[in-house]
Parts: sequence; C-alpha cells; structure tokens
Amino acid sequence: MKAKAFFAHYFWDIIVVGSLAVGSSVAAIYLAIPKSGNDHIAEIVKDSTLLMSIDLAKESATERTFTIQGAVSGEAGQMVIGVKTNAIHIVSSKCPNQYCVHTGWISDAAHPIVCAYNHISITIVGSTGADVVV
Repeated sequence: MKAKAFFAHYFWDIIVVGSLAVGSSVAAIYLAIPKSGNDHIAEIVKDSTLLMSIDLAKESATERTFTIQGAVSGEAGQMVIGVKTNAIHIVSSKCPNQYCVHTGWISDAAHPIVCAYNHISITIVGSTGADVVV
C-alpha cells in the first residue's frame, strides 16, 4: 500500500487519534502547571477530627511555631508545628522514626504530612502549588 492510499484509507482514524493525543497533552500540561492563589488552607487532623485550619496565605514570611497534642498522651505526643507564608512543617515530634519531621516543608495538596505514631495528618486544601520562601 502506497502512502497516498494509506492516508486516504485511514484519514478519519488519523484525525481522531491525533485530536485525542493533542487534547490529552493540553490537559496534562494544564494540570501540571502550579496554580498560585491565596487559598492555601492547612488542615491539621487527629483521628479523623479536624484540630485546626490555618490560612497559610495570611502567615508572615517569618516562621511561627506552636504545639499540638497527638494521640499519644503526655509529653511523648507533643508535636511542634512551624508555619510561614504558604508553607507548613513539623519542627519536632517525639515519634520514634521521625518520618513526619523529615518530610520537611509542604506547600501543596500533593504532599501531605502524616505522623502515624501520633495519628496526625496535615494536608493543604484548595491549592495545587504555591510560591514558597523556604
């Protein structure tokens, strides 16, 4: 089959497949572009109960810290949380593995912080990306 006959025979197939490829590429690029906005709300949850919501867009560029009590009672369950403009992290925790501390600063919904030892999770809602000064 020659090229001219091939393209004449499969013309509509090529149009449909090409349109789908271009459309899915545009959608993937749109979803991958970080959206910067003023709707960065960090939710701190313990055992499916919302402990607090923090509007990270209203925080200053200087880090502010506060302490929360995890599921483990006493000093072993205390966690120090740090917040600043559009970012949050766990400064210190008494949990054995320190995975939550090593997660570092988060600034979008794609990367939550979870401390299984204290049953604490920190997620950012309303955003997929932000400009962060770390």
